[in-house]
Amino acid sequence: MGNLLDYLAWRGDLSLAQDPFNSIDALLLSSLSYVDFTNVVPAKGEGMVTMEEASKRFFELHTEEELAQDKSFINFAPSLLRALAESNRFKDAYLLNFVDDTDISREIQFAAVEIDLSDGTVFISYRGTDDRIVGWKEDFNLSYMTVPAETEADQYFREVMDGRTEKVRLGGHSKGGHLAIYAVASAPELYDKVLTIYSFDGPGFNDEAMVTDHFKRVQKKVEKFIPQTSIVGRLLTSTVEPVVVKSNELGIMQHNPLSWELEGKEFETLDFTDKLSDLFDETMTTWLDNMSFEERKVFVDELFSVFEASGCENISEMTRIGIKGTKAIITRMAQIKNDSGEKVRTLVKMFFINFNVLKDNVVKEKLEDGAKLITAGKNRK
Repeated sequence: MGNLLDYLAWRGDLSLAQDPFNSIDALLLSSLSYVDFTNVVPAKGEGMVTMEEASKRFFELHTEEELAQDKSFINFAPSLLRALAESNRFKDAYLLNFVDDTDISREIQFAAVEIDLSDGTVFISYRGTDDRIVGWKEDFNLSYMTVPAETEADQYFREVMDGRTEKVRLGGHSKGGHLAIYAVASAPELYDKVLTIYSFDGPGFNDEAMVTDHFKRVQKKVEKFIPQTSIVGRLLTSTVEPVVVKSNELGIMQHNPLSWELEGKEFETLDFTDKLSDLFDETMTTWLDNMSFEERKVFVDELFSVFEASGCENISEMTRIGIKGTKAIITRMAQIKNDSGEKVRTLVKMFFINFNVLKDNVVKEKLEDGAKLITAGKNRK
C-alpha cells in the first residue's frame, strides 16, 4: 500500500484533464495549508505564484537542517509541497490569498490558502490543527462556542469568492475540515458555486447547529474521511457518515494523513472504526449530552490546564515529558475538585493510552481498563 507521496509518484504525471480531481487530490491540497507560506505565497489581493515557484521560494528560505528540527506530525508538509511542484498534475496550479493568524492569548489558530487548478476550479484549503496544545484546545472549544477560527473561515470564503464565477471545492484536515463545512453553511449565497466540501478527520458540530436548514443543505456536498482510531474526527456530531480509512500508525498518531493507506487513486477503506475510537466517542458523547455549555467550558479549561501543567507546548512532546512533567500532570489532576475532575482524569488516561498502545494484548488490556473507568464514572452519577 502507498501514501500521499506515493500517489504523486505514481499518478502525478496525469493532468486533471486526463484524470479528473478525486478525494486523494483533496487530501493533498488540504494538507498543503500546513506549509508556512509566509513570504512565499502572496497575502489576500497581492498576487499569485505557481506551485513550482512557491516550492522554489520556500526551500530558498528554509534549509533542510531547519526543517529536520520539526518533530510534529505535520513535518511532512514541505516534502509534500516539493512533490506537488514536481508533478505535472499540480506544478502549474496558482497559489494565492495566503493568511495565517495564530495567537495563543486569543486561543486562535487559523490559516488558509487558495489554489487555482488547471481544470478551471478553485480549491480553498483551511489549515487544521497541528500538534500545538492551543490548536487542540480550540478543537474542544467547539463543543460550547463559536471559535475565532470559524469566524475567520467564513470571512475568508466570502472575500475570496466575492464576484467570482468559478466553481469551488473547500477542504481541510483536522479542524480545517470543520472550518470548510462551517464556511459554506455560513454563506448560503455561495452554495451553488460549491462542488464538494472535504473533511479529513475533522471535528463535527453541536446538535443545535446540525438541525438548522443551512447545515441540512450543506450535508449534501460533504465528504468526510477518518482513520480507524479517529479521535479528533469523532468530536461532536458528524455532518455525514464518514468513510473509514486504514492507517499504518497506532492510536492518536493515525491523525497524521501521511499514515493513511492508498491503493491507486482510492483510499484503502475499512468497514468500522476500532474499539479505542468507539470508546472515546461513547465517552465524550455521554458527557457532553449531560453538560450545559458553561459546564463544557469548565471541563475544557480544566482538561487543558492539565496538559499545560506538563510544560509542553506541543501534544507530541507529551510522549517524552519525563518524571517531572508526569508529576506536574498528576498534581494538577489532583487539584481539580469540581464535577469535571473525574472526567478530566479519565480523559487524560485515555489520551496516554492512545499514545502508548503498541501490541494487541496491550490494546486489549488498556481498553478493559478504560471501560472500567467509564463504568465507574457512570455509577457515581
